[in-house]
Amino acid sequence: MKLQWRLVCSPPLPGSWNMAVDEAMLLAHSAGLTIPTLRLYRWSPPAVSIGLLQPIESISEEACRQLGFNIVRRPSGGGAVLHQHEITYAVVVDGRVCPEGSSVMATYRWLAKGLTAGLRKLGIEASLSNSNDRNCPSQHHIASFCFARTSAADLTVDGLKLGGSAQARRRHFLLQHGSIPLRLDTETIEQIFGLSGRKNFTCLEEVLEREVSPCEFVEALVAGFSEALGVSFIVSGLTPTELRLAEILFQHKYNTEEWTKERKVRTELPSKVTEILKQSEP
Repeated sequence: MKLQWRLVCSPPLPGSWNMAVDEAMLLAHSAGLTIPTLRLYRWSPPAVSIGLLQPIESISEEACRQLGFNIVRRPSGGGAVLHQHEITYAVVVDGRVCPEGSSVMATYRWLAKGLTAGLRKLGIEASLSNSNDRNCPSQHHIASFCFARTSAADLTVDGLKLGGSAQARRRHFLLQHGSIPLRLDTETIEQIFGLSGRKNFTCLEEVLEREVSPCEFVEALVAGFSEALGVSFIVSGLTPTELRLAEILFQHKYNTEEWTKERKVRTELPSKVTEILKQSEP
């Protein structure tokens, strides 16, 4: 019997909203209010998301301003990601349901089965990297770009990085989100990250030598998760509780300059978030 998961396909949203929604989904699931969820989404305007503890100085804020791109700090770690011509996925699930164990790497390997199965439906044979952390030329500003380095949580094709993922956790529950670019804008990457010339990363269009539409990719990824993880999807939107949580997280966290620039772990949730979760207990 297949497990039931929720499938949420969001319209393109600003970066601060996307991160607020991802954390809201994690909080709601960890409180027993929702079933496991796969969310697929895009960013409007384009944005750069930086890792939880990454210094904002590792990217060019001026270039982002000139290009009209948002900057947002993620609740997860890792390096900066350019969200321009890509689809972002987010999964919230209790790590204890992973048949390989609930550790970070065990859950990465488990969810990678869904990702690689989806890519296979497009004709791409991808796999998890066997690297712990191979940085391309180790200047700090280059290493800060997520796709310029490869870790054991990343998907590769013929040695080139195709997808990056990162996790945030709340007790046994995890949020894993990641980016798989449809195509790459080398000039924009150079402006924001100071990365000259192509290194060890690629995109769907380069691998397949054809255009890949967002709809085609979404359909393949959903089918891959269903097949590889034994999941049956219920198409749904966010719950009213998740929307209320996201609004608070947007206002008091992700859309604030303090959160974006400070680089520190916050252990306390806004009091309004805690109140909503208590009122909504199943």
